[in-house]
Amino acid sequence: MQEEITEVLCTTSNTLAPGPSGIGYTILKWAHAACPEMLTIIFNLCLTTGTHPWNAATIVVLNKPQKPDYSQPKAYRPISLLECTGKALEKVVANRINADILKYDILPPTQFGSRPHHNAIDAVATLVHHIQAMRAANCAGALLLFDISSFFDNLNPDRMAQLFHDKGFPLGICQWVLQFMRNCKAVLKIGDYMLETFNITHGTPQGSPLSPILSAIYTANLLNASKQWEHSDLTMYIDDGMIYAVATKARDRFHEVLAWLYRNGLDTDPAKTELMTFKKRTANRDLMGDTTLGLRYIDLVQGPSNITATNSLWYLGIYLDRHLS
Repeated sequence: MQEEITEVLCTTSNTLAPGPSGIGYTILKWAHAACPEMLTIIFNLCLTTGTHPWNAATIVVLNKPQKPDYSQPKAYRPISLLECTGKALEKVVANRINADILKYDILPPTQFGSRPHHNAIDAVATLVHHIQAMRAANCAGALLLFDISSFFDNLNPDRMAQLFHDKGFPLGICQWVLQFMRNCKAVLKIGDYMLETFNITHGTPQGSPLSPILSAIYTANLLNASKQWEHSDLTMYIDDGMIYAVATKARDRFHEVLAWLYRNGLDTDPAKTELMTFKKRTANRDLMGDTTLGLRYIDLVQGPSNITATNSLWYLGIYLDRHLS
């Protein structure tokens, strides 16, 4: 643990804003250099007893520039200032979880975010491969992109702890994850005005080094279930999902995803759901479907909805069109 803490502190910046206590990384580095055993003992006790004592945050609310209506909540960006000591512990835990993911193959390979040796370029390359393979088979394919709405804020602590237990993590880590997500306190700061402290009982803190990997584990069962699909594929980049299927199966696959999300307390953002179809000009429409102008589906929260097909879109920072030009 002592070497892990040293490694983590070496990667931190002394200029980052501290949490409510005002203790920044500079003080932590001095303390750890002077007495390395102390943080080691404290962090080990936290993990063995399932305790996360640095659970306070100051949420600074900033105006987003050039927004037409500042009476809308989406016109503001909340920035969470977490305790640096807690973030150091969370980084140690995140490193250990990533090591276990590699050693025990905990995450399916179709999760491209928040894990070692996977990135957005890999996700896009996989998609292009699927499109080219379906074109080679002379089939019409449909690409459906979706975004899980307020994903980090809606993760269920009890489900997360159960997932960790099911994947074989020690009981102390399972209890620690539960406390990390359940017992958070925050105060809003708008300008010079501070609101009263309130409790946060769901989700993972914004800015925590542990939040991305927890979110990836949360949707692992959805990706594992999609392995049974035929003529369809599902990949995720944290909260950005991608379904690529033959045109006749796209809606059914999306309904399966929506049903899983609903059962797990999540939903998609209709405004960020996009559809694009691909086919050869000589494709046999009787073989595996034809291109479509849109898709009607039933959202279990929003009700009947419709997606209009587009000729181009952005996926993980990459521009794609129907011709892959």
